[in-house]
This record gives sequence, structure tokens and C-alpha cells, in this order.
Amino acid sequence: MMSTTKAHIKISKLIYKERTDLLSESETDFLNVWKNESDENRTIYERLSQDLDLESKKEEYNQIDLGEAWKKLEPQLKAETKVRTLFKEFVRYAAILILPLAIGGYLVYHAIDSVESYDEILVDNIKPGTQKATLVLANGEMIDLEDQQNSLIKTPEGDQLNNSNHKLSYNSEQLAEMKTKWHRLVVPKGGEYQLQLSDGTQVWLNSDSELKYTDRFVGKDRIVHLKGEAYFDVAEDKAHAFIVKTNTMDVKVYGTEFNVMAYEDEEAVYTTLVEGSVGVDLKNETGIVEKMMLKTNMQVAYNKGALKGEVRTVDTGLYTGWKDGRFQFNDEDLGSILRKLSRWYDVKVFFQNSTIQNIRFTGEMKRFDDFSTILDLLELGSDVEFQVKGNVLTVNQKI
Repeated sequence: MMSTTKAHIKISKLIYKERTDLLSESETDFLNVWKNESDENRTIYERLSQDLDLESKKEEYNQIDLGEAWKKLEPQLKAETKVRTLFKEFVRYAAILILPLAIGGYLVYHAIDSVESYDEILVDNIKPGTQKATLVLANGEMIDLEDQQNSLIKTPEGDQLNNSNHKLSYNSEQLAEMKTKWHRLVVPKGGEYQLQLSDGTQVWLNSDSELKYTDRFVGKDRIVHLKGEAYFDVAEDKAHAFIVKTNTMDVKVYGTEFNVMAYEDEEAVYTTLVEGSVGVDLKNETGIVEKMMLKTNMQVAYNKGALKGEVRTVDTGLYTGWKDGRFQFNDEDLGSILRKLSRWYDVKVFFQNSTIQNIRFTGEMKRFDDFSTILDLLELGSDVEFQVKGNVLTVNQKI
């Protein structure tokens, strides 16, 4: 996505914003990673960060005809072919035409923003997800919860549901004399939503996910059905087990916190336990394949093809950070990372070379960062580059 010239322009902008206390936390992280990547980068950073009287430069800048300056600068940039020479020429022309001390960033921050590349404009059209979901009632009626925000929803079935602050809540007392009904909460790609079940259990549903549940629980067990991913904080009730059913795994608890990821396009299904203990039944079309118990900070990964489960101790934040607004990766392959990003930013991903999917990354990103920031961080120090057209992200290997 970022050419070398474009990368240097971005760095110049960030340095200027750092000098003027306009740098965001994610931009600070990006600048620090780039600066520490090589001695050459640190030299460039120090050169552009030298002490400048920005107020006097601003007066000087205001006297410049920016359109004419850019007309003179752009052909020189395009004519160069060697990376090192190109950047030296960029700094030299910026120095001659704009700022005598070669900061570059002042020009970039105030003027070159209007000379966006086609890729940047396209990426800007891709936004992070929002809190949105559809409630599907037992009679098939669909209610857009985004349209019904901060309201009391009265259904034809007799339910009265509170939909406030992007959270749908059930009240079991209102339903005590009524027949139980199955509802579904459907969260699309580019969405997330929170749900409070009738027993007080809190559920966070991730993008491209669906939870089927009864409006109140009766009988021996509290059963829900999950497609996709959800985080559960289960209300304690030792007399009534809480069971999460997926196509290949059932998770049984009485009161604890855990995450279940069961997307159809993933090779494995994961249950990650934050605290307490859970029983897990691994299954296929014919029945239960294996039973196991998990304790705090443990995870089971069930490979659907091999019909084999693996239990391991993990950093649970890597698997639950999404509900708190973070993407966290630890030696995770690019294919897995981009599947997560594709659900949240609602984009389609195409790899020019399938082996690129195996490149591994470690790091943390904010879930609500601009898509361009996410891609820049993945490109930085790696052998991949991205191209965006519409909502299609193409991944290439750098030449």
C-alpha cells in the first residue's frame, strides 16, 4: 500500500504532529516502531526532528505559492528510481521550495494532504465496525436494533426488551407467566453487539456472528446456540448449567467467563477460559468425539478436519481483547489476522500468493483505528504490501 515516497511523506507528517502535540496514541506507536526498525530510520528521524522555530517557519510558509511549489517538486520525485536518491531529492526540493531546514513535514501536513493518492482515498472509505445487530423473533419478524436504539421494544409475542447503549436486555420477571420463545441476535460483518440474557448472563457478540437463545430459561439447563464468536460472562447458578452449543463443540459451565470462536471459515474452534472451570464436549456429525475440562487461562483448540482437540495454557487477552477494542497478535499468521480484519472492516481479502498467508506477526492494534493505520503497521518491516479497490483488499509480496 505504501510506496517508499509515500512512507516518507507519512513519517514527515507524524514528526510534525509529534512536535506540535497532535500525535494520537496509535500514530505514536507507528512512529516508534518505524524509528526503531533501523539505524537509517533513526537518522532520518533525528534529522527531521531538529529544533525548529515553527512559528517563524509558519510565516515563511504562508508566503509560499504551494501549488507552484508542488508543480516543481512532483516531476522530480516521479523521475527518480532509486529509493535512497529519491528521499534525498525529496528533502532537498522541500528544503529549497518550502522550508530552509528540510523539515518536509510542515509542507506535508498543511499542503500535501490535498494531493492524496488513489489508494488512500479508497482506504478512507473502509471504516471500522460499529454497534449494530438484528433481532429475529420467533415469528420471523426482524427488528433493526440500530434503528430502535435507546428504546423499549414491545414485541407481538408479549416481550418488553430494553435496547439501550447498544445493549439488548431481557427481564425474566416480565416473562414469568409466558411461554418461552426462541430469539436470534444476528450481528453482520462490520458490527458487534452486547446482550443480557434473562438470567443476567452478559454476552458480547463479535462481527459475523449469531446467537440463538430463549427469552427466558426453564428446565434443567440454560442452552444457547452460537455461530461465530462471543464472549460470555455467565451468571452463577449451580442448579442450572449454562451450555453453549456450536456445530462441533459444546461448552458447559455454571458461572464463569470464557470466549468461544466457532466461525465456519476457520480450521479450528476455540474455547478460551478466563476464570473458573468449564467442561467441553468435542463432537462431529455422529456424536461426541472427546470430553475435557479447562481451568483458568486454558484453551482448547479443536481441529475440525483432524477431529482432534489440543489443550494449552494461553494469554487470554490474545483471544478476548476484541471485546475491549483491541486486536492482539502473538506470532499469528497473516491469513488468520486478515480473516479477523475482514469481518470487522467488512472487506474481502485476496492473496496473490498463498504462501504470504504464512507470514507471522506479533503486535497490538486498536480495533477502531483507521484501516490505513492497520495496513501500514502490517506493512512496516514485512514483505507484504496491500492494494485496495472497493471493498477488496489484495495482498502482494513486495518485489
